[in-house]
Amino acid sequence: MIIKSRDPVENGMDGHELTWYMHELMMHGLGVSRDFEQLQAALADPETRQTRIVWFHLTGFLSHAAMISKYLSPINPSGVKQVRMNALRSKLSVDDSSDILPRNARDNVEHFDERIDNWVGQEGQTILEIVLDDRSGYQYLRADQKRLKRVLLEKEMIFISENRDGSKLELRLHPLADESLRIADEAEKWVTNESPYHFIYPQRGS
Repeated sequence: MIIKSRDPVENGMDGHELTWYMHELMMHGLGVSRDFEQLQAALADPETRQTRIVWFHLTGFLSHAAMISKYLSPINPSGVKQVRMNALRSKLSVDDSSDILPRNARDNVEHFDERIDNWVGQEGQTILEIVLDDRSGYQYLRADQKRLKRVLLEKEMIFISENRDGSKLELRLHPLADESLRIADEAEKWVTNESPYHFIYPQRGS
């Protein structure tokens, strides 16, 4: 990369520093897009609909969305974290109602081991990991009375699992995907139009 002359500090960070974060958001937006597409493709294929391929792409999707959330909603923001959070939210038009800010999705994917820990030593449990057509199938199985590893309501695209305390977590995937992709798109626009860097990329294969 070739650097232009250094620009003034804005929101506590200059354009060079903001670019570093914008690139990360762009990358994770690409991850969200790819994994969400592959998740939907796996659900549409009878050969993969009830396999780990679904959970592989769902976990990838949630992990990339969680990384975007971390940049915009760090735990205990102070110092550089606070400056970074405020600058990125301002530049990317992320307000307090954004679907990317709640930490329940990233807490589930990052601490899934603790969900399994909760089941240790408990007898007579039914643990569900299944794709269901819709809410009616969930109700038919009385899933609220069971331990949930991973449940996906395909029609509504709602992921259901557990919180740390064993209560049920419900996460609507489309709003999370839409907001993640909007943020990544805004980051790319900012880099294209406002970043002080000139970028030189390696030549691609012919």
